[in-house]
Amino acid sequence: MIYLPIEKLTEGMELARNIPGLNPMLPFAVTGYILNERTINRMMNIGIQGAYIQTELTEGIEPVDIVEPELKAKMLISIQETFDESLKKVTFQTSRQIYENIADVAKTVVMNVLSMDKYLFQMIDIRDYDSYTYSHSLYVGILSVLIGRYIGLSISKLNDLALCGLLHDIGKTDIPIEITNKPGPLTNEEYEIMKQHPSLSYDKLFDCTSISQSVLQGIQTHHEKYDGSGYPFGLAGENIPLYGRILAIADVYDALSATRPYRKAWNPRKIFDYLTSCCNSHFDPELLSAFFQCVSAYPIGTIVKLSDGSTAVVKDNTPGFSLRPIIRFINPPSIAGKEINLSSEALNMTIVDIDD
Repeated sequence: MIYLPIEKLTEGMELARNIPGLNPMLPFAVTGYILNERTINRMMNIGIQGAYIQTELTEGIEPVDIVEPELKAKMLISIQETFDESLKKVTFQTSRQIYENIADVAKTVVMNVLSMDKYLFQMIDIRDYDSYTYSHSLYVGILSVLIGRYIGLSISKLNDLALCGLLHDIGKTDIPIEITNKPGPLTNEEYEIMKQHPSLSYDKLFDCTSISQSVLQGIQTHHEKYDGSGYPFGLAGENIPLYGRILAIADVYDALSATRPYRKAWNPRKIFDYLTSCCNSHFDPELLSAFFQCVSAYPIGTIVKLSDGSTAVVKDNTPGFSLRPIIRFINPPSIAGKEINLSSEALNMTIVDIDD
């Protein structure tokens, strides 16, 4: 299969993976569905950024799910229920079940990451505008745990880190919806209100004695920047709690990888370049280096352009070589189907772009 951005989808293409719907348990379209113009337009209107497509030349190329789709759907429902309960002003202290449900999701995230053969995030998540909040929370949790695992955190700390990711934006339920759902850039006044959400998350969760201070502090500081220019406290360097420094990376990566009403999703390589440009200013350089070992710049199924003018699809990635994956050529026809490992073969060939 290959991943194609929405602009590249055409009538007659066959879906290789489900496209999630508003209800996580009911897909918008299922594997094997043949796309038509009406469906593609609907996908575009609800903010789905692309799809995995089946082709003969890419047979056997399969992205690896960190969380199986059915389990992911159940986890998204639990996250949504937690946020919905938060809207009712029910506290975690008075509703023990709310905490237990989200804590179970956190543990499931950790167990799934630890059970992987490769600790490498190498797929593009497909989502729409409406599922963004819950998918974002889940993927910030997953990405944070990947970093935490790489730097050697204990399972108990990984569970805490996952919980940080799942709950880091829960304070946004106290922000006016016309600000959180605004289909465009915020005004200065609106941005100042939005900047309150880390502290609102902290306040909302503070009374729950089951949530550690480390988790609370991580949530409250996920918008601090390494150079001290972040908020709410303007902390710098290692004065920012470890969980906050990890969440900062995961939060920005996942936010940029999703299509929003006012911005197209960035491809993974573009995000890598942006994160690199913010090293030492926004992000802890050592943690950012760890992140680059855990996430692929070229996820499986991505079509890439090479320095010799050829085009290929990414078949797999080798941990530690995120910029040099295993590829299968698509064009020119004379070498279509040939595979090479850019990380191990003595080639001058490099990837110059993602075909998006």
